[in-house]
Amino acid sequence: MSLRWKIFSLYFVILIISLASTGLYLYGYIEKSYLDNVKVNNLMQANMISNFVARFVGTSSSYLIEPTILEYAKQINSRILFTNVNGKVLVDSAPSKEFEGKVINNYNDVKEALAGKGSTSIHDINGVGWAMYTAVPVIAKNNIVGVILISSSIDNVINLLNSIKYRMIYTFTGIGIIVSFLSLLVASYITNPLKRLTEATNILSQGKLDYKVDVKSSDEIGKLANAFNKMSFNLMKIDEERKRFVSDASHELKTPLASVKALIESLINSKNQDVNFYKEILKDVNGEIDRMTRLVNDLLELARMDRMKTAKVRRSEISEIILDVIDSLLPVAKTKDINLEFKGKNGVFAEVDPDRLYRMVYNIVENGIKYTHHGGNVMVGLEEDEDNIYLTISDSGIGISEETLPKIFDRFARGDTARSKKSGGFGLGLSIAKEIIDMHEGKISVESKVGEGTVFKITLPKTKKN
Repeated sequence: MSLRWKIFSLYFVILIISLASTGLYLYGYIEKSYLDNVKVNNLMQANMISNFVARFVGTSSSYLIEPTILEYAKQINSRILFTNVNGKVLVDSAPSKEFEGKVINNYNDVKEALAGKGSTSIHDINGVGWAMYTAVPVIAKNNIVGVILISSSIDNVINLLNSIKYRMIYTFTGIGIIVSFLSLLVASYITNPLKRLTEATNILSQGKLDYKVDVKSSDEIGKLANAFNKMSFNLMKIDEERKRFVSDASHELKTPLASVKALIESLINSKNQDVNFYKEILKDVNGEIDRMTRLVNDLLELARMDRMKTAKVRRSEISEIILDVIDSLLPVAKTKDINLEFKGKNGVFAEVDPDRLYRMVYNIVENGIKYTHHGGNVMVGLEEDEDNIYLTISDSGIGISEETLPKIFDRFARGDTARSKKSGGFGLGLSIAKEIIDMHEGKISVESKVGEGTVFKITLPKTKKN
């Protein structure tokens, strides 16, 4: 069953229950009001007759009881019975007089009246119709001396109630049909955007990542559509980055492979017997292989971080990690006569993955050395407060242009391609550093001016939140 029909069915069930409950309540209230009105009227008439008869019971005017009852019966168009205290009928206003002389103390209404209580009951008499029995005691000198029992037709009331009942059924049925139709329209209105989202998801799964859903509402469905469109955009962006990544990686691998092939072919075709010549060629081949190895290692590192996403942290002294990086890169800095120094606070501790933090600092410092001229400076600073540590890595190098700055953490992004290739870079170092900072729930910002240098500012929490 589709969602539209599920919503419609739910509306329909709620509607039926609501209409049925409302109808039953209203009809019950109307029926009770009408019948209660008839009961009150009949009890009042019965008490009037009872009071009149009580004045003549046991007196010399008792002969007036029967004509009085007959006259009242005509006036109210009802049948009136008068019984004695034993339930024997003394007067029957019906022309047939069939109940006179009979004992009817087994009637519930008569029993109630003989017990001193007024009583009414409704009966469907076969061949006659609906009638209401009303019985009240006849009290003379504080003693119950008999019962007045009135039998009045209530066919008109019952017919009126039946008419009201059928009108309510017809009315509520009409309302139900109209509301059901409207609920079907509402269900369609609600589910159509979801249907479009489902179709869009199927289209997206077929690889059309630029597909968008046009839902203009601002409700939850609109928000869902916006989230879908955002997801579609992000997937398209990720796919484009993946394609570019594969293309760039292929290109980067192709370049050293082409160099290796050219060098080996030169060896094959060369007639030079000089051993130094062969050693020089093999040295160049070895350099290109090292270049490919570094690229593969960087790619594997990125792949591992993509899978892991969280760092395995332990309490570590940050200054020691930084000093290890400086010790490793100091020989490289000396080849360019670059002053590489640590200017920061010692004894700073934080919960980090020491190996990955080492790799992050190494990549940024190495990047600074690559792009700093001979005789320049690369400085590493370290500060702390109660919650965070602050790393500052600055260089006096060539700087980064404003156009390139937003892209420096993208994979294979390089501000100076020729210089990167000359220095053996692939544009992966800063991307790896950014991934490591994100794994530690930190932040990184970059300030740079072309020709003046670059400053990387890194903030890492001392304790990971998750």
